[in-house]
Amino acid sequence: MTEQLSLFGDENTLFNLGIQRLLEMDFGGCLETLERYRKLFPWGQNVRQETAMAEFWLTKLRGVTWTEINPVEAERRYRFWLEFEEAFGFPWPEESIERQFQVRYFGRLTDWLATSPKQTPRLPDGTPFGLIPLLAGRPDPAIALLQAFIASEPEDARAYGYLGDAYAARGDLRTARICYREAFVLEPKAVDVKRLHDPGLREMLSEAGEDDDGEPPAIEWLPVRAQLSGIFERRVLRNMDEVRQWLQRYLGLQKEYRRGADEALVARLFYHAMVLSDNASMLRFIKHVDLAEVRRMMKGWNPALFARHMRAVERRT
Repeated sequence: MTEQLSLFGDENTLFNLGIQRLLEMDFGGCLETLERYRKLFPWGQNVRQETAMAEFWLTKLRGVTWTEINPVEAERRYRFWLEFEEAFGFPWPEESIERQFQVRYFGRLTDWLATSPKQTPRLPDGTPFGLIPLLAGRPDPAIALLQAFIASEPEDARAYGYLGDAYAARGDLRTARICYREAFVLEPKAVDVKRLHDPGLREMLSEAGEDDDGEPPAIEWLPVRAQLSGIFERRVLRNMDEVRQWLQRYLGLQKEYRRGADEALVARLFYHAMVLSDNASMLRFIKHVDLAEVRRMMKGWNPALFARHMRAVERRT
């Protein structure tokens, strides 16, 4: 008796082969396999997305090799990726084919760049090099590269944001949130928020503008709201040098405020004042600092957030 072959077995095998070839970046082979699958099994899975992905990358990477990749070429391929994200609706679920392809694409890029004699802390457009292994799902080398980058560029908010992503990917959410706090305090609009690995922050950003509670939804206020919601730890100034440095930052912002205030500057002032208020016990050693005046200014800038801050202070005392 002749053995009957399972059409469903053949269907799954052919479909999986097409996906495998896509992930291996054999885009021509992927298209050929998926077209065969579509013709043989018209009732099967919809492969439009996978086909479109293969066509996109076949066009972008035609004639491109993965050897001798220099920083300029690495930036070019990163730009290709940003175009892909735009075209294919980033962000995606963790188990999606797009996410799987991302790990393979940047994994290959990371491996080749690791052998390059011209290691640089950033791509030519300024993007921290540590983002490349981060997108490959390799948080440990990403952390090392981003820490080295921040050592030379301590005011780079985007790098702090990516470092937060890397720690979150490694499972260290507490350290991640310290990094995110630094990023949003430095320059909130520079943070690559679409890649945030912190679900609490993502939820807070997605809810911006939905609550009618008298609190400002703008991203500049996120450090304040995140601390008052328990996402960010309050900043503890550990010694008098840190107090003086923080006070100088606050006074510098006040000078800007007197020349002309906007929402972003008011938010930064409020956060810096909140840190001083949180460290009130240290302020008594600093001349010419009136804690009552600092808090009066906070109340004028935003009464609702000031009330929440004072409730938090009272709970601690």
